[in-house]
Amino acid sequence: MSSPAPDTREFPLSVQQEFLWEGVRFRSLGRSIASRGNPSIAVELAGTLHLGRFRRALELMVHRHESLRTTLTDLGPAPLQRVADGIEPPFAYVDLAETVPHDRRLATARALVAGDQGGEFDLVAGPLWSCLVVRVTPSLHVLSLSFSHLIIDGVSLVGFLRQLGRLYEGEELAPLKQQYRHFAEESRRPAADTAARVGYWQERLMPLPGRLPFPTDYSATPPPLISFEEEAFRSPHTPQQLREVSLRNSATPFTLNLAAYAAVLARTGGAERVVIGSSVARLDLKADDDQLGYYLDNIFIPVLVRPKDTVGELVQQVRGAVVEAQRNILPYTELAAALKPDFAQSRPWPGIHLYDAWVRGRVFEAATDTAAAASFGGTTVKLFPAAGGSSPRAVVDPRHQEAYARYYLPSLYLNDAAGSNGYIEYNRAVFARHTVHRLADRQQAFVGHLADPRTPVDEAWHAVKSTTEGKRRLS
Repeated sequence: MSSPAPDTREFPLSVQQEFLWEGVRFRSLGRSIASRGNPSIAVELAGTLHLGRFRRALELMVHRHESLRTTLTDLGPAPLQRVADGIEPPFAYVDLAETVPHDRRLATARALVAGDQGGEFDLVAGPLWSCLVVRVTPSLHVLSLSFSHLIIDGVSLVGFLRQLGRLYEGEELAPLKQQYRHFAEESRRPAADTAARVGYWQERLMPLPGRLPFPTDYSATPPPLISFEEEAFRSPHTPQQLREVSLRNSATPFTLNLAAYAAVLARTGGAERVVIGSSVARLDLKADDDQLGYYLDNIFIPVLVRPKDTVGELVQQVRGAVVEAQRNILPYTELAAALKPDFAQSRPWPGIHLYDAWVRGRVFEAATDTAAAASFGGTTVKLFPAAGGSSPRAVVDPRHQEAYARYYLPSLYLNDAAGSNGYIEYNRAVFARHTVHRLADRQQAFVGHLADPRTPVDEAWHAVKSTTEGKRRLS
């Protein structure tokens, strides 16, 4: 008697998703596992929106992409992904035009979008995404899209909105070359030089980062709450000045900003070594630009901030470390097992143990480009700003307390390719807003001092500190 054929609708997580899943399980200790709606985007559609055509476009997207029909089989350490044959699009419509006074409609729409984007998805029951349309006036709608990060990344978010608009306009899209399952399968093929990559990370990350000495406004040992806030910043340097700094250092704006942030963190805390976490998109394994899924690999960049080095040497060190980190990418479970012998017994043990702070480039650049490029008939499409941050959550599990007492430094996110603006995400139970303002000021001022690569790091730091000491821009 032959064994039953395997269910082709079920397949393992990609190695990229495994990193996320370890973090989801860790953050959910002591409570049910759910996924917050992230990434998300909201856009204004100015003009006439035909709801029937819009719903039909959503149905076609669901049929086209397995990722939009994906859930998990269980909440254990190694769940499978399950693809449903079909689902009803998770679509909600709210009409404010007849029920809310005109002067309160945009504020009400923002509150609705914030609620949609801050919601949680049941990872087993699904669906793992949502679509909200808010009618503000007959000629103005707000479209909000929110996803579990397990099924989509920022690049795929771009693709979703663009494809949705093309389907809304009646375009017949070419069949996909592959689905996310094929990427997941390809991602799990072992590298020929796995042993060498393990050795690289053991040399670069051991000993694992400890608690970086950095002054806080409130206790961080352990933090009583996890309550993230976002604080925007804008570079004091012109785009031309930033381009010149990049050219003088033969480095990208991302590398410059990462080097400057590592230097400010290290010098503020009196440390010499800072490990920065970041992510890169594995588009080399993606066969189709329209394919939706999670394609980010995480990298870890140890930075030695030596006062006698020049800032040019610091930038070149960071540039080399970024290149080597990408060259030695390992599946998270293999990397963690190599660095922590009792990893299997310690799980969930997330990647926050491997870095001090996070820096990522161009978080919303793709979304901004999408809003400009997307089209829904005769409507004008532009971004609809929504509130960032998160609701407070008590830190009660001892493992949470240990990890978050060490990983407490704010993270830096760049919004555009030039590095001219972005935001810092911080735990408001640990840092006051004016402290984060000063941190952003110092980071951006240090970028300016990279204009002369011959400047010693110590000299640049003292110049930055003297110009930003006590500087507070409360608003």
